[in-house]
Amino acid sequence: MTRQDRRWLLGLFLGGLGLRLVHLSTIRRSPLFLYLGLDPLAYHEWALRIAAGDWLGQRVFYQDPLYPYFLGLLYTLVGDHRVTVTLVQLALGALVPLLVYDATRRGLGRAAAPAAGLLAAAYLPAIYFEGLILKTWLGAALVALALWCMACALTVPGWRRLGWLCTGITLGLGCLVRGNLLLVLPVLIIWRLAIPFMKSESPPPGRHLSIARRLNLADALALALGASLILFPTALRNRVVGGEWVMTTAQGGQNFYLGNNPVNTTGRYATLPFVGANPKFEEKGFTAEARRRTGRSMRPTEISRYWYTQSWTWMQTHPGDWLSLTWKKFTTYWNAFEVPDNLDYGMYRSDAPVLRLPLPGYGLVVPLALLGAILLSGRGGWPRGLLLFVAVYAGSVVLFFVFSRYRLAMMPALYPLAGYALADLARHLRRPGLRRALLLRLLILMTFTAGVHLPVHAHPESWAYRLAAVAGLPRRAESAVEGHYNLGLAFARYADESQDAEPMLRQALAQFEQATREAPARPQPYAEMGKALARLGEDRRAIAAFTTVISLEPGRSRPHHVLGVLYRRVGEMDRAATMFRRALNIDPDRLDSATALGDVLLAQGLRGDAATAYGQALRLQPGYAPAVAGLHRAGQQP
Repeated sequence: MTRQDRRWLLGLFLGGLGLRLVHLSTIRRSPLFLYLGLDPLAYHEWALRIAAGDWLGQRVFYQDPLYPYFLGLLYTLVGDHRVTVTLVQLALGALVPLLVYDATRRGLGRAAAPAAGLLAAAYLPAIYFEGLILKTWLGAALVALALWCMACALTVPGWRRLGWLCTGITLGLGCLVRGNLLLVLPVLIIWRLAIPFMKSESPPPGRHLSIARRLNLADALALALGASLILFPTALRNRVVGGEWVMTTAQGGQNFYLGNNPVNTTGRYATLPFVGANPKFEEKGFTAEARRRTGRSMRPTEISRYWYTQSWTWMQTHPGDWLSLTWKKFTTYWNAFEVPDNLDYGMYRSDAPVLRLPLPGYGLVVPLALLGAILLSGRGGWPRGLLLFVAVYAGSVVLFFVFSRYRLAMMPALYPLAGYALADLARHLRRPGLRRALLLRLLILMTFTAGVHLPVHAHPESWAYRLAAVAGLPRRAESAVEGHYNLGLAFARYADESQDAEPMLRQALAQFEQATREAPARPQPYAEMGKALARLGEDRRAIAAFTTVISLEPGRSRPHHVLGVLYRRVGEMDRAATMFRRALNIDPDRLDSATALGDVLLAQGLRGDAATAYGQALRLQPGYAPAVAGLHRAGQQP
């Protein structure tokens, strides 16, 4: 490594870290920054349990575990301090450009390294995800480290075995963040085994071929051993805690079904009638539905296999629909639009000035990377490994369903390809004799750019959508419902921590109302709107909101219970009792509904009926104090 390389590394780190620190300073007081809902809340609560000492857990992993353990370790060391945690994540994210630069220098040459490093340092979606309580950034960081280890294994004398071992270890860790990396590992192992038989990489026949086969067998074994050092202890932990051998998590079938079922027509996440979008309820919903359909109790691995089978059955009986859906997923994956999940990248930019800077995004990096892939398609070694990684990783996401955050783990493989393309274009630009080849490259680049940006995905009221309409370009109207809904959750959470909650609740209410206008058939925005109205004391409007929730989701007990509470607050006891009874009909194990029903009936003077309701509560939880007190008020003994 030369002095110039070291200067580049220092500059990339300081520049990338500086951008990230400015980003943190501008968003730290935004309600969006404080947002903890859906996946962020699930990770936060899991990390709190780990920090409290529950390191082993109670059952087979359902969600990828590494990020919650990372977060739990941070909470143990520095406490549950959001700014500090985000600062650590941003600092670690600033190391990724260094890995990209050095790996590119080793694998593709020094000319491509600066551009690759700069793209990695300034890639806006990476900065965005590093500032969230999400695992997304960690997956990308581990992939960058794995690709650097692979470059060292292929280029540094004496590092071959250690390099492949470290590649396996790092990818094994990556599998605990992004489960679809499990599909990448065997492909890389097969690639190392197949190299002596590949024309572009094989040595001459004879003794050299025999040596090469042994060396590449050792590469494959080192890679597999490294991954096993991570995956086997995880599987053993699942066996000890949950009684089943599960390599990482027991949600593969559920995720596969989410992306391959008759309800999903977009290739993105599609809410199912029996599954809530909240991670807290997703596993329960899939489990309950599988048991209902089969009529028997099932273990986590059986449930996962059941949903895989359901998807395969649908795919085989409706091949045309599945192919059409897969094409939608493929085009969505390679489109510049950032498909929202948890938070909307487009809406987040309104509170984040750094994300509005004219810096690299998916729409710039991908066309350059695809051009680089064409230019490097005939080369073996590290470039071949990059191309294999990109192809298999992208395919593994398309097999399931597409969110923009799933793409970030692929970016450390695209930065070097894009950097190589930029270096190649610069070389052709400097040499007049290569102008014809330059024009061909620019034509290919323009074609890829059009393919990545079309159709234009935007909200119908946005300037981008209107401009596309005027120009006659293909376009697709995007709903901002996820962004409004999650922004409302952020305001509601901010209200919890504010001395004057009403202004924040009003802003939350405005976001939920906008979400209901964007998606009038979705129950969740109505439910959150009802909660905000109830906190503001507007019980009648809250009743109307939860009545809509029940009309959209008649089979869920909680909305009925909440509506019963609201009717009781406004003094309509008959309706309150009706709602509590309906909640119990749907879910006879609702302790809160049984007790509340007893309270309402007692207030109406129906002592015998109230005693019956309290008795049901005590059967659910013997000795439950509110039910015991209610029985005493009804004139009976428990």
